[in-house]
Amino acid sequence: MNEEANSAQGTEDEEEVVLERLVPEEEDDTPPPDRMDRIQPIFDHLKADKVEINIDDIRANFNRLWQYEDGDEMAEDEQNLLTIALFIYLAHLALDEFNIHTVKARGIVTQALTEWTRAEVEKQVAEEKASDNPFKTFVDNGEVRMDANYPWRGFLRDTKKATDKNWDFKMKKCWFHSFFIRYGRVDFIESACDFDRIPWKAREDYVDLKLSNTFSKLGNFCQFKYSPAK
Repeated sequence: MNEEANSAQGTEDEEEVVLERLVPEEEDDTPPPDRMDRIQPIFDHLKADKVEINIDDIRANFNRLWQYEDGDEMAEDEQNLLTIALFIYLAHLALDEFNIHTVKARGIVTQALTEWTRAEVEKQVAEEKASDNPFKTFVDNGEVRMDANYPWRGFLRDTKKATDKNWDFKMKKCWFHSFFIRYGRVDFIESACDFDRIPWKAREDYVDLKLSNTFSKLGNFCQFKYSPAK
């Protein structure tokens, strides 16, 4: 009798355990933290005729993707890269909604990034032109800025030469290239390349650039060769 009672009690306990395991966990509907202040200053410069960007959608998508990428856990230099990459990604998607061709959209996106960086770039150019050797000052300061903004782990930058006559380096990896491949939009990689060329565009009167850029064509390196403009 005791054995039957114990057996029955054991069965009830097992059923309770099984039922407890079948109860689904409550979904967390808490919205992700608002990080729109990181990307809003760039979107403020996004201008296209007859286009009105739904900034509320941009905010929701940016916050969702920032959380998906664990942006808050990243180092500051990588947070900056993520901000730029998500701007390029979301801006292109927004412009695509208005049937703007990717090539035309790239110009709009690059112009916004140019305006966003204009004040800092103009300050750098003024300092370089005020020096005895603008190109050498560009190289010296550029090396420091490159270390700060393009972390080695994301680009594997290998400098071949950095003198007052030449600045030659190779990037064996590209953080942006990897990002847009993960997002399935290799056609956006060239927009990141245009962003990288913004500092040179502001210095064309005293800096030449020969760029062997194969990442945008899904190659395996990018080579930058800067020299004084003739």
